[in-house]
Amino acid sequence: MTPDRSNNEHILVNNRVFPMVPVKTGRLDVPESGLSGVCPVCGVAAKFRDFTDNERESGACSNCGSFNRQRQIASIIRNVFGMDESGPFEFADGVSIYNTESTGAVHNALRQSARYTNSEYFGDGIKGGEIIDGIRHEDLQNLSFEDSSFDLVVSSDVLEHMPRPYDAHAEIFRALKPGGRHVFTVPFYPWDALDQVRAAQRNGEIEYLGDKWYHGDPVRPGEGVLVWTVFGLQMIVELARIGFVVSYWNLDDPSKGIIGPWSIVFDARKPA
Repeated sequence: MTPDRSNNEHILVNNRVFPMVPVKTGRLDVPESGLSGVCPVCGVAAKFRDFTDNERESGACSNCGSFNRQRQIASIIRNVFGMDESGPFEFADGVSIYNTESTGAVHNALRQSARYTNSEYFGDGIKGGEIIDGIRHEDLQNLSFEDSSFDLVVSSDVLEHMPRPYDAHAEIFRALKPGGRHVFTVPFYPWDALDQVRAAQRNGEIEYLGDKWYHGDPVRPGEGVLVWTVFGLQMIVELARIGFVVSYWNLDDPSKGIIGPWSIVFDARKPA
C-alpha cells in the first residue's frame, strides 16, 4: 500500500494512510464569502476569509490577519483567564507571559501586556537569553529562565520541532508558577496510542525514522523546520508524569472564525 503523495498531505503508518495536514471537510456552513464574527485574537468584529483545504492554517481575519489555529489558541487563553470574548487581551496586574515565538497575530496581541517575554530558537551554541537581531534566543529544552517565572506559556506548533520535546515540557513546567498554564498546539493524532517519532538524534547526528516532513518557518522563510514528532495519546501520559494536569478542547465555533476538524488546543496546568 502506497500513500498518495501528489500533494504531500498523506503518510503511510502501520499500513494505514493518515492526513499529514487537515483536509477539507465539505462543511456546508462555510460560504465562499467567508465567516463573520468576533476574532478571539484582536477581539473585534471581522470577516474570516480564504479558507483552504488546510483549514487549520487558513481563514485570515480581516482585521489582524490571524488564521484558524491562532484563533484557537487565543480562544483558550481568554477562557482560562476569564476574559471577555471581545476587546483586547486584559490580564490581571502582575500576570507574566512567555510566548515561544516572536511573530504573528497572537504575538502582536500579547505584546501589549506589561510583563511579556518572547523568544525564538536561532541554533545550537547560542547561550539562552542572548539577543539576536533584537530577539531573545531560547532553547525550550534548556530554558534560561528561573523557576516559577511565568503565569502563562504559549506555544503554537513548536514542540514538534525539537529532538527532545518532553525535556521542553519539563522545562516549561519548571518555569511556570504554581497554578500557571501552558496553552499550546502540536500535531496530534488522538487515534494513535504512541507518538510517531519521525527523527531522532544519535551521537550528534539526525537519524530519520520516516519521510522528512517540514513546516514553514516564519523566522527563516523558505528554509522550513523539521518535524521530529507527531504526538499521540502518549503525550498526555508523559505530561502527567512531569506533573501537569492536562485538558484539551476540539473547538468548533464559526462565530469566532474557528472551524474543525482539527482544532485541538491543550491547556497543561501546573498544580497550585
